[in-house]
Amino acid sequence: MQIIAKVVSHEISRKDLERELACGGTEEQALKRLIDRCLLLEKADQLAFSVSDDEFEIALMQLLDEDEPFGLPTGLLQDMDAQEMETLIRRNIIIRKYVANLYPANKTISEAELKELYQEQIESFRCEEMVRCSHILIKGEDALKRLTAIRAQIHSAEDFIDLCASYSECPSHKCCGDLGYFARGKLFTEIDEVAFSLQPGEISMPFESSEGAHILMLTDRRCKCLIPFEDIKESLDADLQQMEREYFLKRHLAELYKEFYSQILIFDDALK
Repeated sequence: MQIIAKVVSHEISRKDLERELACGGTEEQALKRLIDRCLLLEKADQLAFSVSDDEFEIALMQLLDEDEPFGLPTGLLQDMDAQEMETLIRRNIIIRKYVANLYPANKTISEAELKELYQEQIESFRCEEMVRCSHILIKGEDALKRLTAIRAQIHSAEDFIDLCASYSECPSHKCCGDLGYFARGKLFTEIDEVAFSLQPGEISMPFESSEGAHILMLTDRRCKCLIPFEDIKESLDADLQQMEREYFLKRHLAELYKEFYSQILIFDDALK
């Protein structure tokens, strides 16, 4: 096994680096993530953090339910032997316990702090104007001609729904042609132009896009507005806790790099 780095008492192998690279980023970024984890693990070991059999079993069962355990493609996980898997799981649990001990979960954040964040980022809490439409889609060379004949039969929302179920070639015909809510730029430009020109309940004349020929019926419109603080307070709390946790961990890792600077060894020859 080729060792490419050593962090105090923990070794990082070429295989570890290749596995970490599968999670994304450059070789330098992958190596830094591995060194970060080794530093946290070293401090956790010094403080005698351990993993009980029950904790290991629970973590193993949770891991088996994940599509990409440890963020790794399934194929790479299958290449691990049982001992490698157990070591990786136990180390992850120890690191999580150590970090949780440093920065407790569900730290109380005052409403004043949340309001300050809300005011600082208020522009990002403005909800775009959105419309909700149903449509009838016809495809093919004579799509516009066929759809024009269908449009002549539509005199009400009930007519639209009935003919949508019978003629529309979009899968949405199973739910009355409903396209859901969308803002400008989310669908075809041609659809935007028609959809945002309609009033609720109004049914358009046939028009074309690269997808085919359409008839739209506007079912609802939501005007651009500011999301109230009370409606977003809980998600702000979660976001701020995550931001503070990440900042705290980044600062703590910088301290660990200083503390163990002389014991972080990277073997350049092994990286070539």
